[in-house]
Amino acid sequence: MRAWLFSIVRNCHRDWQLARGRVQAVEVPGEDDEIEAAAAVASEEDTPETLLIRQSEVDRVRAVLASLAEPLREVLVLREMEELSYREIAEVARLPIGTVMSRLARARAVFAQAWRRVERGGAP
Repeated sequence: MRAWLFSIVRNCHRDWQLARGRVQAVEVPGEDDEIEAAAAVASEEDTPETLLIRQSEVDRVRAVLASLAEPLREVLVLREMEELSYREIAEVARLPIGTVMSRLARARAVFAQAWRRVERGGAP
């Protein structure tokens, strides 16, 4: 059911982009409200500094994800954030499972390189 729903959303998004005639900056798919809520949840150990650091890290992860090519970003988000199986990702993206695995490996490697650049103070 989940893979089917993601397929519909993915296809609607692509149709909408084609209808607009241009591609805009793509925001990283995910539950923005959940991410912000998780960053804003305070515990007894949270201080303003830790909240700022957490939000800064969320922003850096988003920037790195946004810098990835769409095919790589798509499989990475579906696997790591949405926790879909390889088979479900293959159904959503309409790709062979081998392609999903190779794209995911490439996406992880590219993400890691970009993350190291960001950690050193560079741009993703």
